[in-house]
Amino acid sequence: MKLPTRRSLVRTFVSALLLASAGAWAQDYPNRPIRMVTPIAAGGMTDVVSRVVGARLAERLGQAVVIENRAGAGGSIGAEVVARATPDGYTLLFAYPGPIVVNPSLLKSLSYDPERDLASVSLLGTYPMVMAVHPSVPAKNVAELVDHARKHPGQLTYGSAGNASTSHLAMELVRREAGIEMTHVPYKGAAPAMTDLIAGRIQLVFDSVQLVMPQHQAGRLRALAVSSRDRSPTVDLPGMAEAGLRSVDVSGWFAIFVPAGTPRPIIDRLSRELTAIVRDPAMVSDLLSRGIAAVGTPPEALATRVSEERKTWQRVIIQAGIRAD
Repeated sequence: MKLPTRRSLVRTFVSALLLASAGAWAQDYPNRPIRMVTPIAAGGMTDVVSRVVGARLAERLGQAVVIENRAGAGGSIGAEVVARATPDGYTLLFAYPGPIVVNPSLLKSLSYDPERDLASVSLLGTYPMVMAVHPSVPAKNVAELVDHARKHPGQLTYGSAGNASTSHLAMELVRREAGIEMTHVPYKGAAPAMTDLIAGRIQLVFDSVQLVMPQHQAGRLRALAVSSRDRSPTVDLPGMAEAGLRSVDVSGWFAIFVPAGTPRPIIDRLSRELTAIVRDPAMVSDLLSRGIAAVGTPPEALATRVSEERKTWQRVIIQAGIRAD
């Protein structure tokens, strides 16, 4: 029988105290600044959106929301900071899929368990990736691309933002579901992969709307479809279902989590406030301009999505033998 650790006993004790006084905590919450940990370096889209959401949340709660960038290990460092924090509603995680649904299957030495150590609050928004090919590829849609790949097994090369990145996993899912062979070329980021695609050194990528669509509109690339099952409100391209790959449904997302054991009244308050923020018409427009579809969900809906995606990526990672660099 495995005995509980001192850390787990302390967390259980603190959680019990918070639960016992949950009503009072919720009525008084928040009465001091809130820390929002973003597990990525400053400057990218994740960081920018976290700051926009944080500013709106501060207005609604009447307390400062301080953004803290804790990058590293594919988002795991920042996620661990929140997983180990006191479960009192004053430490939030602004997360994307990597540290929540991918890393548990990818990193054997992960020092936290997202399912055990983090509690879902709200799914804020989703965004598809766009599949794009170099103009030399004789395919006007995904079905034609699949047919071409079957006739030329292993000859198509696809780039990604790095081994085990979302762009890599999404293309691997397409490859396996379509039953085709392609060669993966990992890069250190999305920008160099895009540079090589435009130059014709690789044939296709899955990447963000912001990165792909300007090149498509300029005629340097050909956008074929979005990675989600259905069409996305952010870009007028077919989804994977129209290509006959109904089991492929990949979207990036942003969501808020808190340490496990955070009193439910506080989680509910945060969920309501965040949902109101992202569904505000001005915020919906702002997010759409960044290629993000506003959502806003109760905690249970986010928890269900996380559970389903974790199973999907675990299957892909194991079957494809993908390992972190």
